[in-house]
Amino acid sequence: MKKLLDYREAPIIFFTLAVGLVFSLLTVSFLQPDNIELILSQIATNAIVAIGMTMVILLGGIDLSVGSVLALVATSVGLFLNHGVSPWLAALLGVGIGIVCGAVNGFFVAYMHIPDIIATLATMYIFRGVAVGISGGTWMTNFPASFKFFGQGSILGIPFALIVALALAVLFALILHHRRFGRRVYALGGNRSAARLSGMNTRRTKFTVYIYSGILAAVAAVIFASQVGSVQASTAGSNLSFEVMAAVLIGGGSIFGGVGTVLGTMFGVLLMGMIKNGLVLTQVSPFWINATTGFLILVAVIINTIQRVKESKKKEGDLV
Repeated sequence: MKKLLDYREAPIIFFTLAVGLVFSLLTVSFLQPDNIELILSQIATNAIVAIGMTMVILLGGIDLSVGSVLALVATSVGLFLNHGVSPWLAALLGVGIGIVCGAVNGFFVAYMHIPDIIATLATMYIFRGVAVGISGGTWMTNFPASFKFFGQGSILGIPFALIVALALAVLFALILHHRRFGRRVYALGGNRSAARLSGMNTRRTKFTVYIYSGILAAVAAVIFASQVGSVQASTAGSNLSFEVMAAVLIGGGSIFGGVGTVLGTMFGVLLMGMIKNGLVLTQVSPFWINATTGFLILVAVIINTIQRVKESKKKEGDLV
């Protein structure tokens, strides 16, 4: 049992199970198969974006633009569809736009050495402004029926959006823990100076992380547009950046960089989805959702700080 508790993801896993137990006692409909499927479908978009945010936070960085990337890609895909482009080609073009957005962020952060919070704050406004401009401020609607598959379809009874989210989570978990790129991300976030002295190409690593973040936000945008069936450029994904950052921190990621896992982030996303759903089912005012999220972020940061202090003391003890 003690060995199990040593895992960084242990607190979030146990807390998620505890929250699920509480809501199941408060309302019998919480654990109904239809409601579980609803929760998993609703968190798919956030889960995909949160994978990219995990890598950014592992660098000790931040990406405030992911919500605007989602809005721009979703709006663009809507325009493509309304002009007769096939759903799959429109989705691929949308991913291409996500790559461009990620490259813009990566260029400013990695090669121009602009602080990430400033660079992505600027592009947050730029990308959303472009999205509103190309849409003319109108809703993107009337998507073809075949486009619904991305967000509402299923394979063998499993929602396609959930399959995509799980597949991407597994893929990037493997990349981070078993590939050289992943080791570089952890090394750069853990000790930037040591990473540079080791001869690591830190700029390329940063640039690649922001590219991945843009791609994942674009994939999420396609699923989002398909699930909702319409897109309003000025509001789509408006709170997404903060929601996924909260999920990463709640899932054990460290604001200092170098610490965090995709598994922990997925449980962070799941926990937030369960809380939103549970509060609605128990007829608690939705205004408490933001308060609960803020409280969880505060608790997560406190836990991260305590763990960091303990690890520092342990290292000092090993040296003595």
